[in-house]
Amino acid sequence: MGTNILHMLDFWLEKKISYPGYSKKQVYVHKTIWKNNAFAFLHGLIFLVVLKLYAPEATLIFHCLYAMLTIFTLMLTLFLTIPRLFIPVGFVMSIMQHLVTFYYILKLGGIPTSAGIILVGLANVLASVTRQRIWYSLTLFALYIVLVILLVVLKPWLHVPDYMTPALNSIGYMGNIIFLSGPVLVIVLYFIRQQRKFEELETKHLKEINEVKGRLFTNITHEFRTPLTVIKGMADLIRTQPEQWTETGTQKIKTNSNILLRMVNQMLGMAKIDAGAMTVNLVCRDINKYLSYVVELFESEAIRKNIDLKFKSDSSPFEMDFDADKLMHIISNLVSNALKFTPEGGCVEVTSGVREKGKLFSISVKDTGIGIEKEHLGHLFERFYQAESGTLSTGIGLGLAFTREMADLMKGSIYVESTPGKGTEFTVNLPVTRDAPTTDIHETFHPQHTPEEPDYTDTGGPAEAPLLLIVEDNSDVVQYLHAILKAEYRIEVTGNGKAGVEKALEFMPDIILSDVMMPVMDGITLLERVKNDIRTSHIPVVLLTAKADIDSRLAGLERGADAYLAKPFDERELHIQLRNLVDLRKKLYDRYASPEKIPETSDKFLKKEDEFIKKVKQVMEANLIDDEFGVSHLCSELAVSRAQLYRKFKSLSNKTILDYFKSLRLYKARELFLNTDLNVTEVTFSVGFKSLAYFSREFTREFGVSPSEFRK
Repeated sequence: MGTNILHMLDFWLEKKISYPGYSKKQVYVHKTIWKNNAFAFLHGLIFLVVLKLYAPEATLIFHCLYAMLTIFTLMLTLFLTIPRLFIPVGFVMSIMQHLVTFYYILKLGGIPTSAGIILVGLANVLASVTRQRIWYSLTLFALYIVLVILLVVLKPWLHVPDYMTPALNSIGYMGNIIFLSGPVLVIVLYFIRQQRKFEELETKHLKEINEVKGRLFTNITHEFRTPLTVIKGMADLIRTQPEQWTETGTQKIKTNSNILLRMVNQMLGMAKIDAGAMTVNLVCRDINKYLSYVVELFESEAIRKNIDLKFKSDSSPFEMDFDADKLMHIISNLVSNALKFTPEGGCVEVTSGVREKGKLFSISVKDTGIGIEKEHLGHLFERFYQAESGTLSTGIGLGLAFTREMADLMKGSIYVESTPGKGTEFTVNLPVTRDAPTTDIHETFHPQHTPEEPDYTDTGGPAEAPLLLIVEDNSDVVQYLHAILKAEYRIEVTGNGKAGVEKALEFMPDIILSDVMMPVMDGITLLERVKNDIRTSHIPVVLLTAKADIDSRLAGLERGADAYLAKPFDERELHIQLRNLVDLRKKLYDRYASPEKIPETSDKFLKKEDEFIKKVKQVMEANLIDDEFGVSHLCSELAVSRAQLYRKFKSLSNKTILDYFKSLRLYKARELFLNTDLNVTEVTFSVGFKSLAYFSREFTREFGVSPSEFRK
């Protein structure tokens, strides 16, 4: 309870001392000075009471203390009533303290019989350190020196009162040291210590601000790079293939230009809010009709993603005051996010109703999406906040913050509830009033991004072309990539990392091209899943991302990315990177095609593939003489499907499992010919061949000499 009272007093004091334009540091310093003076006043009062009890005859000392306490009282009062004049008031009062002490030291007969009052002036100079003004401290110190010199000069003409005995003088000196000078020294030392701590906090705060700014600029450039990629790419396609791409390309350029404009307007809107220049234009209309209109704008996107989008109201129609533009932004942002993070086949439901006996109008946007982790919920509405996870790592961190600001401007509120894996629900509460005019609403809004799904029935190049898996959530970028790569690759497309991993296991592509920032599962997680799964670890992965900073690039490369390209990318560079990686994987054929011993390597990714081939070889060698052993038995031993084993093995060695098994038997036969005395027939059956003629023919084809000649 005591701590709460102190906090309340501290808050009250801060409120009284603060005024517009005051920095946190100034408030802290002035608050500390006020506390110090209050502390000195309290000790002066205690000294007065003690002196009254033990030396009631010391009238001059009492008068001096009365005067000092009066100055302290006046100073503490003025500090609270005119905080803008904190320093001038303090300076004038300090001068008065010097003059008062000088007067009473004269009356007491000089410095030696001053009962320690001379120390009050010194404490006054010492206390001026807390003002953090050099001129302030130097002026007081100079005045103190002048007064001391005058006291020394005037000493022969001064008279000591009869009651000022050596004992009383000693008590006065001791009291001043204990109750005034000593505490002031402690206060100053404490202030210096606290000031150092405050400066450390300020330095930390400035560092955090710089980090936030850096994160903001990184996020802004990230968000700008994706639409810029589409704009640049479509411009190139229009230039090279005008007949095919003029109409589609110009539409994509316009759409992505609007996305850029919307982000700029959002940032300008936040600046307006900070400057207090954002106005509220209320109209009194049927809010449910308007909500229904806004939700319908996203119907085509919901159909494209196979998501059930519904709007329900328990109070239709319902007229009330609202700002149409701001409500449009709130609902469109919440619905757009819900559609983005809800998987195919899910549901997004917008409901509205009146609460608290007609005083509140509540709007809920609920989805069956991936949900949000508990540790992120408290930060969702903070500016520039982005969770380091695939579920939230999109945007510049302004969308939800701007949404909350819009709700606040309409004197409403917004909160969120979420369960990871089950879904999220945002609730907006607006006060019900009917004071605004009933004007028409100009419904000219267009949803953020609802492009039609491009047609990918044309999967790309010829059957022998490498299979490319594109993992990208922006359909415009996918359409551009498909257009420039379909001549060289067979293409499969998916929109998030989770589906990308599933398709990688299903199709075993020759190469994966993936974005990093995606809903459900990001590209980095996809990369780790692919590279850590023995079935897909051989597949080269190219990360294509708007995060072009060196830390992001290194993070991707350290986790096994084979290449890292920043948006907007150069089309020629992308072609070269993909082609080089496909060609590089073909060099693995030389390493794994032969059953002979695999050369040692320091490459950790090659080591993983070496282990796979060695395991396959080990299982085969254990069943070498079993002529019934086949691919199904091998799949069972390795715990992989027949299709996955076939595709992976083919990707590494350019051989089928059966061809490799046959080569292994032939190499084992050659080894037996070299190291044993077995004849051709014995060797034939020892390595699992049933037919001597078939063995002889295959051995001759493999080594260019018949078994009998090799035996000789």
